[in-house]
Amino acid sequence: MKHLLLTLSILTLAASFAAGQASPDQDATALEEQYKTCAKHYIPSEKCTPEIYRQLKNKDSAPLDPQTSSALSAVKAYQKKLKNPASMQVHTAYVTDSGDVCLEIGGQNTLGGQTVDRVVFTNNGKWRDGTGLLGSLASPDHVDGSRNMWPGYCTRGFHQKLVPGTDVTDKVNQALKDAKGN
Repeated sequence: MKHLLLTLSILTLAASFAAGQASPDQDATALEEQYKTCAKHYIPSEKCTPEIYRQLKNKDSAPLDPQTSSALSAVKAYQKKLKNPASMQVHTAYVTDSGDVCLEIGGQNTLGGQTVDRVVFTNNGKWRDGTGLLGSLASPDHVDGSRNMWPGYCTRGFHQKLVPGTDVTDKVNQALKDAKGN
């Protein structure tokens, strides 16, 4: 799909140049970057003006907000702990108002199946992920071996409602996708 959009953008660029819409002094590499950026944001090539491109570049280069940055750091640290780091899938990234990072992360287990764990990177820099002495003594919460470490940090009450905070799942997944693309 990505290559199709790029090909269509290049064809549109060639057609607009032939029609005299693109100025001949524009650098081809710069135009290609402009159309790649627009395609990444699902902006059609005919709408990809230099002003739109500038806005998209500013958006892409903007620093992450503190919650997203904190969650992204925790995700990258947790990824290193996985048996198969490339199999990681971030289902939820939630930062509580007290600064705890609540992650629901899927990954390949030792048997080759998928396990989803709910782990916490606390605001004092400690992992609540089922490892360590107390974690290894605890039994898994589910038949598939997954654990839920959220109660008391990310959820409270009988029905385990989320504590106040910010869901940054989409932003974290986009940052991971952007990092993978570079």
